[in-house]
Amino acid sequence: MSLQSELLAWFDARRRDLPWRRTKDPYAIWVSEVMLQQTQVATAIPYFNRWMERFPTIEVLALASEADVLELWQGLGYYRRARGLLEGAKQVARVGLPQRASDWVKVPGIGKYTAGAIASIAGNEPVPVVDGNVERVYARLNCDDSIGNGLTNCAWQWAAAALCRERPGDWNQALMELGATVCRPEAPACDTCPVTDYCDAFRVGRQSELPKSAPKAVVKRLTHHVWIPICGAQFGMRQIPGGKWWAGMWEFPRENSICELESILPSGFPVHLGSFSHSVTNHRIRVHVSRVELDSPMLGLSWIDGRELAKLAMPAPQRKALGMLTASGWLDGRATRQA
Repeated sequence: MSLQSELLAWFDARRRDLPWRRTKDPYAIWVSEVMLQQTQVATAIPYFNRWMERFPTIEVLALASEADVLELWQGLGYYRRARGLLEGAKQVARVGLPQRASDWVKVPGIGKYTAGAIASIAGNEPVPVVDGNVERVYARLNCDDSIGNGLTNCAWQWAAAALCRERPGDWNQALMELGATVCRPEAPACDTCPVTDYCDAFRVGRQSELPKSAPKAVVKRLTHHVWIPICGAQFGMRQIPGGKWWAGMWEFPRENSICELESILPSGFPVHLGSFSHSVTNHRIRVHVSRVELDSPMLGLSWIDGRELAKLAMPAPQRKALGMLTASGWLDGRATRQA
């Protein structure tokens, strides 16, 4: 037996039944791989099913608006992934479906890993893939102390050499499956691993030490002030411009200081609703939420009927801010005052 045969036999017997594994459609595999970036499998599954129901083909997606795409993506985060899918679909619909990894990598939003995954799984092309799971499996199998880009480069070289050319798609998925379910970041399940005989780190008892972590990015702490402007039954909102977090989505006025907000909303008396914290990459953000009732709609904002808010693509922190308004009982109290 060999590393390849042992791991493939394990994968054949233990692979998880995931919706994107029931097809060889390169589009479906493309969508799944993009969704699985920075997202747990259990979280991605319902999003994948809804996406494929709404946008079943590349051609259908290519005709969609960015607003429709972002609305369906709400809750998954890292919205540039959704925009990349849309932009990529438009190009593929225009020039045709790529046939090889070297062609897939030319599609907007697709990098070396995703190109290799689509080409090997959908097209059985013998090309390697390296994601975080494969990198971790490599580091432990080879007891490699490298970190950062050095580790990534070594993992790609190893993956190319270790590739099973007869079953490249299954081999790549088996490596990723091993990393996700057995060779986990914390508490690796070595007692159930099918390839401990080939693992140098296991042999010397270093599996929990590897891979070594690169230095963590410096945490940046920010404060955001969000005001929910209300005029009658309408809410004042703005579309986030390009180059900003959550570009293209909708938000209530949000600034780094109250003074900046007051320059936008000079009238009305803000009522504090509460505060919460959230994270974006290495940023830790404290958000203070208030509502402000205005006598007339202000210029510079789009005024949205309350019943239409659910249809807008809004970042999770903005949805949370709106939830604080609802939880405050203001909507119920307003209904009572109007009755």
